[in-house]
Amino acid sequence: MSSLDNSRYLDRTEAAKILCVDDEESVVNSLRRVLRSSHYEVIGFTSAPEALKYLESNEVDLIVSDMRMPEMRGDEFLAKTMSITPNTVRILLTGYSDFDMTVSAINEGRIHRYMSKPWDNSELLAIINEELVQKQRDDEKRNYDELVKSLTATDPLTGLLNRTALMEQVEAQAIVGTALPGVAPSYLILLDVDNFSSIVESVGPQTSEDVLKLVGRLLSFNLRSGDIIARTEDDEFGIMLNQYAPEDCINGIMERVRMKLASRSYLVRNQKVDIQITLAAKAIDIGDDPEELYKVAKKALKFAKSEGKNRSEIAD
Repeated sequence: MSSLDNSRYLDRTEAAKILCVDDEESVVNSLRRVLRSSHYEVIGFTSAPEALKYLESNEVDLIVSDMRMPEMRGDEFLAKTMSITPNTVRILLTGYSDFDMTVSAINEGRIHRYMSKPWDNSELLAIINEELVQKQRDDEKRNYDELVKSLTATDPLTGLLNRTALMEQVEAQAIVGTALPGVAPSYLILLDVDNFSSIVESVGPQTSEDVLKLVGRLLSFNLRSGDIIARTEDDEFGIMLNQYAPEDCINGIMERVRMKLASRSYLVRNQKVDIQITLAAKAIDIGDDPEELYKVAKKALKFAKSEGKNRSEIAD
């Protein structure tokens, strides 16, 4: 990477937050002076347990820790920070006689660099800057990967999951099945909007898309937060209904959702819209193939619609 490209990262790391931990106040103050001269925000602690408590509710970009501290060794401290803030850069200050503990810190605390005490200020700043530049690159890649993953799993119209993501959830559930006694099985439910083509003709394509968004929101409002909701295709939605108590039967759940959506008229882009849905459900058992489950539920949904729509069906 050219020096010009590097400067983009350097500019963005000037306000990085650095946590310094050493049992000697004079060492913490010395680190604070050196790092603040490069416009870093510095938080100092003389107690490793207090520093851990701080990390539980505060984010930092980089940690500089001494090795020999009375309450907790530096390698132990850095290992504990891994579970709290795994993406933070960790630098260990260590003496010549601490080689074995330094190896432990590298293996267990996953430190990025270690430096001998006393340190050279210029070298310390150069190492910190280099590590923060790399962290910036890693963070950007991680954010990009998460964005790509989100886009490939999400229906762009409703913001719900898409069919692929729903099937992944169903497959995961089919691996474990219903493991707890006294708990009803999970279900795959398919539903679609009755007479949606008539709605499109009546209100137009743009408003009909808003109707689908509305259906997605209504389903989210009327199901539990742990239930998985997706738009699978056109006006069809899929739900993975997680395990309920047996007394809260699947028939009752589907009927409650169906009646709730049909209980009133809705105003979409200043046009009155009535929404009715037809639903079909299939229990998810251990070892079930998600695509076969989908086909069975789809067949039951078609049967329910042929029987008059605005109703629910449970597949055998």
